[in-house]
Amino acid sequence: MSNINNLKHLKMGKPSSKGKYVVKAGLNDIYVLATKKPDTTKKHGYSMTYDFRIYKNGKLVEKGLKSKEDAVAKALTLVPTKQKA
Repeated sequence: MSNINNLKHLKMGKPSSKGKYVVKAGLNDIYVLATKKPDTTKKHGYSMTYDFRIYKNGKLVEKGLKSKEDAVAKALTLVPTKQKA
């Protein structure tokens, strides 16, 4: 959970934004998107969720990863595919 404590300073991203840049892993860029969800059990009435996403050349490759370590491991195992011009 220390990973989430480091991300508390993040501002919420717009639904169309990539999120905040975290790190480059291989040829892929990893971003984190912070969102608020209503939660009546919390003091402030909401809870933050963090969604790590992998982009390559500005295009979304993978989303829905819950930790930075998972995102980096997944980004390093992605096999580059040749694209037709």
